[in-house]
Amino acid sequence: MNRKDREQIDHCCESIVSKIDLTKLLPKLLENKVYNRDDVNIPRWSKNLGAQSTVKDVLLTIKTRGPNAFQNLILSLRQSNHEDVADILEKQNNASNNIKQENPLDHHIFSDEFFSEPLIIEVCKATKFLDCEYDLIERYPMRSKPRGLVLIITNIYYELSYEKPRLSAKHDNNNLKKLFEEMGFTVVIYLNLTGQAMKDIIKEFSKRDDLNKVDSCFVIITSHGMEDEESNTEIQGIDYHIASRQANYEKVLCTEVCDYFTAEACPQLAEKPKIFIFQLCRGKKKQNGVIHSRITTDSCAMKSTNETNIEIPRIQTIRNYSDMLIVQSTLPGYVSYRDSKTGSWFIQILCKMFMKHAHKNHVQDLFNMIDAELKNLRTTNHECQTSSVQSLGFNKHCYLNPGLFMES
Repeated sequence: MNRKDREQIDHCCESIVSKIDLTKLLPKLLENKVYNRDDVNIPRWSKNLGAQSTVKDVLLTIKTRGPNAFQNLILSLRQSNHEDVADILEKQNNASNNIKQENPLDHHIFSDEFFSEPLIIEVCKATKFLDCEYDLIERYPMRSKPRGLVLIITNIYYELSYEKPRLSAKHDNNNLKKLFEEMGFTVVIYLNLTGQAMKDIIKEFSKRDDLNKVDSCFVIITSHGMEDEESNTEIQGIDYHIASRQANYEKVLCTEVCDYFTAEACPQLAEKPKIFIFQLCRGKKKQNGVIHSRITTDSCAMKSTNETNIEIPRIQTIRNYSDMLIVQSTLPGYVSYRDSKTGSWFIQILCKMFMKHAHKNHVQDLFNMIDAELKNLRTTNHECQTSSVQSLGFNKHCYLNPGLFMES
């Protein structure tokens, strides 16, 4: 451990000892290899985990545990709900060392009042159900209480110090939680997961019995990401850079996330709307704004002269991949931008549009509205971003009817 990190532990030790619950922290210190399970100190510490003298000894001994021990201590603190302690340890360290900063892909935006401060969530509630009458396009039933289940995975802190933390993603996480809770959903949140942990959590979530009782499901993941060698979008767990050189690293693709929710894998959600939202980079390319003149073309639609009568058999099965909407914050191969103070462009606009317009617009229109606002944003280098929405048999309109239930 470098000298500044050791000094930081010494400087803060007395003030943070009383804030630490070792019954929660010690398992994470073992999991993150700060201490080995056969460490000679473990039996002695385990006899009195509640004593402040034990907590102090654990903290001071960390100074002897190698070059990555400080960052793994911070990670362990955040994973064990000691965010305030981690903030204290990092605050002075950042000021003196200046090693923890936002991802260099994150740029401040200019000339846009929407991002001047974090969004305040205030949902416009529905006054009537919009999931019943329809003309040509059917509508998904959306009346259950809760309206649906929402899984949110937010990766902020990564295990290597040179993989910069996504600090402003805290705003995205908090805004999404409040948004969906105000709309009447049950929200489940996980922070800072490894690749294997992400797969385990998503699979476990897809098996929940209470999915039978709700009308919809959202899976939202905000994280670092990249494009792999086969042009698939990969979600980077917090162990990505360390474990990618190890045989046991668990790679996580966006397509694999959706696979857990097919009709076969998750029959509880068969024929119900399943919406996947990924806020992450999908490559390293940056899209620049283009100066253009508006060009139109007049052409007539051509009617095929080779029309064939097709007999439609009576359907006795349902499609495995259906009723899925897959939303990406950016295009394949491109970066996704995040304001270093207020959160990601895409999630902020999503929260804004959902809270203001979900009471009268269906989900597909909401995502069109999101991209219509996203197109106006630029970094200080005139870089921009385009979202992507893919429909897999999502052929009905989905009105969320936020905050409205049968008894109300």
